[in-house]
Amino acid sequence: MKKIIFKFWLINFLISAVLFLTYHVVIAATKTIDGNLFEKLMQILELYLNIGFAFIYFITMVISSFVLLLNFVEKIRNNFYLSLLTFLGIPLFCFIFIISNLLIDIRIQNFTILTMLAIFSTIGMFLTTIQFLLFRKTINKIQVQ
Repeated sequence: MKKIIFKFWLINFLISAVLFLTYHVVIAATKTIDGNLFEKLMQILELYLNIGFAFIYFITMVISSFVLLLNFVEKIRNNFYLSLLTFLGIPLFCFIFIISNLLIDIRIQNFTILTMLAIFSTIGMFLTTIQFLLFRKTINKIQVQ
């Protein structure tokens, strides 16, 4: 059982790392415009803000990966809802926080920082949901045997 939980934790951690690296690549690939000194300064500040959000995103994903280890506790592992909370609780809370901030600061024409963060959070939530369903399927197979 410990091997199964550790395997799912490791996969979740690797997914988090890959999403973080991809997020950094997207940040690095953003196009800059030539402008006056003020516009260049604003682009530098936006870059720092992007890097800060990427770091917060990575910390959140790492913490949510470590919460998966709570499935070592038999009471949590055998309860569907508590297990669901360990897989999706923290990421869902952060996703709702990002979306609520995005709705407050919506920009129709610009690809904002929060929009990019929301896209990567959505991908992470989708992959974690698939991972949770596979985990429950594996746990149910073991409990039947």
